[in-house]
Amino acid sequence: MTFASDTVATTRRIQRLRQYMAQNVLAPSGQCICRKLGSCRQSVLPSRRTASGARAAFAAGQLSHVGHHYDLLVDGRPMRILVIAMETGRSREGVTLEERHAEVMHSAGLPFTGRNPHMQGVTSALRTAVGRRPGADREGEHLPVHGLRKAVHLFDAFAMANMRLCSATDPGTTRSRGNATMSRNCSPHMAATIKLLEPTLCIVQGAAVHSALATLMTHRRQLGPRLEQVRIAGVDTLVADFTHPSAWGRHRWAGLTTVPYLYDTVVPTLTEAHRLMSRDRRAIGVATVPGQPDRRRR
Repeated sequence: MTFASDTVATTRRIQRLRQYMAQNVLAPSGQCICRKLGSCRQSVLPSRRTASGARAAFAAGQLSHVGHHYDLLVDGRPMRILVIAMETGRSREGVTLEERHAEVMHSAGLPFTGRNPHMQGVTSALRTAVGRRPGADREGEHLPVHGLRKAVHLFDAFAMANMRLCSATDPGTTRSRGNATMSRNCSPHMAATIKLLEPTLCIVQGAAVHSALATLMTHRRQLGPRLEQVRIAGVDTLVADFTHPSAWGRHRWAGLTTVPYLYDTVVPTLTEAHRLMSRDRRAIGVATVPGQPDRRRR
């Protein structure tokens, strides 16, 4: 396989996403300006005290990660991969795009076993989506991108956005106190993110995440047990629907050994997604131009 990236296109996407977030979510001053912020805070107030009496934490304005080589091409075909989870589950507020990128790239510098379960799952998913197999070797995480002397880590060649750009958690933990109101209020921001990033593949982590995202989907066509082709915000994309990597029991797919869900569900689904993206670059990840008829075959 030959890897290339369009860094000019990615830079433009990041600039447009930064502008949208500055106008609608997180101002340059660091203040969260989302018009639904009050509604989201209020929605968690009735459950903001734990059994011990401690108040839950609410952290506003936690933006997305976009790798500098997001506009990846594999054998000349676009493979723009967006991982969608629910929330960061952290108490840190006002996380900018640049800060989130730095956090993800810090994880890239760790060995596979040194990453948290979520990022272990992300690693396996990305490796499979670009046509490789899960593994803990460092070489398998790096892409020899045409024209670059230094290989690009997979974490710098994908994007990750949360359904909720705020987190409500039990204090001192990542246990979510979020709810459907928060997901619903944030859905316009997710739609805008997808419109700007134009992913060819969305890897969805968690049933609740998929349910929230489904409210934005149209033109749905089932391609497999966990794979659909859909349209979101005018963008045709594949959606691979999984549990969260850190789920309990048989649905957990962090790690690499004795993980049936990874090898029986995640790998076959993303292998098929890779095949479809490799086969037809025209049908996936192309935005419909507003005001013009969509002449693609349905």
